[in-house]
Amino acid sequence: MGVLYEKTDAGKPLRNSTPELRQHILDNYYWKHHNQFTESVKLQLQEYGTARIVDCHSFPHKPLIRALDQSSFRPDFNIGTDSYHTPQKWIDTSIAFFEEKGYSLGVDKPYKGSIVPMEYYQKDKNVHSIMLEINRGIYLDEPSNEKSKQYQKTKQVVQEFLQLLRNL
Repeated sequence: MGVLYEKTDAGKPLRNSTPELRQHILDNYYWKHHNQFTESVKLQLQEYGTARIVDCHSFPHKPLIRALDQSSFRPDFNIGTDSYHTPQKWIDTSIAFFEEKGYSLGVDKPYKGSIVPMEYYQKDKNVHSIMLEINRGIYLDEPSNEKSKQYQKTKQVVQEFLQLLRNL
């Protein structure tokens, strides 16, 4: 769907993107964010000799029309990995953590990969990255997107997972 969403999942127009609007969004949001992100990684490397990135997202309980993975397998959580930047210990720890908590976990399914600034991508093994995707069905009532009764429990599990990664 690219940097600037112009259509809904069903292919209907979402916004009329002019070249000026596109440039405004890129300059004031996209590049601003990525430049700050790169600088944060640089500072972490300078101060600690390593940088740890957890790229967090959520996904709908049912695949979107445009989703590349249309399988019915929609785990509670999904980790996305990168063969260069995701340490095997992070993958193994993630699998054990979610299994112990009683949640299903997809590893690179239905989503794969994890963000790393281009300045460091495939260049610096001290930049570690993993993506955490959370199935909205375990913490929201879809399609209203109101917090479900499991919201606080899910939030606690995510916080525990992030703390676990910090301590690796």
